[in-house]
Amino acid sequence: MASEIRTKPNKGSRAILKELSAKGVLAHSMVGIYNVIRAQSSTVEPQGYDLWQLSGTLERPSSFALPLVKCDAWVGYSGGRAKITAASGVRYDGQPASICESSCHLNELAGKLIRQPDTRGASWIPNDGQFYGDAVLVTDVRRHWSLQRWRVEAGEIEAFNEMLSTPRTLVSRGVHNPPSIFFHEEPNEVDLMFMKLRWV
Repeated sequence: MASEIRTKPNKGSRAILKELSAKGVLAHSMVGIYNVIRAQSSTVEPQGYDLWQLSGTLERPSSFALPLVKCDAWVGYSGGRAKITAASGVRYDGQPASICESSCHLNELAGKLIRQPDTRGASWIPNDGQFYGDAVLVTDVRRHWSLQRWRVEAGEIEAFNEMLSTPRTLVSRGVHNPPSIFFHEEPNEVDLMFMKLRWV
């Protein structure tokens, strides 16, 4: 677990964050670092922030598209807790899936993490405790803020984003919705004041 909190919370910003949240200008969600556990090599490859729910643009392992029972669980990883999602070798009707043997490698690291005694909230673990194909591991889950406005002029969020200085990502929400601004760390005091002046 990181010794410094990567979202850099500032106690002095509590009041304005509360106000912007109450006014619907800022929303917060728990977001971690999205990693893919490669079955073939057992390497853990960071892919960036876990913005799947905000944008749906992150890589999803090909094994997730197969009709296989998935396991979601909280596991111990690198001194902290992480959320893992892995595909078993069992179909939803309870029968073994021969497709795993031909198209998916055994993911030894995913199986090892899920079988740890401190694993919590596992949705389902197969009798053999084996998982196949690449798996997803979300680490260092923290509270993040995002600016999400709906009734705005075309290009307004993009222009406002250019005024800000806090590290951030402009996240697409589809063709018909304006983008949101996802902050990598807690918005700094200057950016919070910009938001208050513009949206409150």
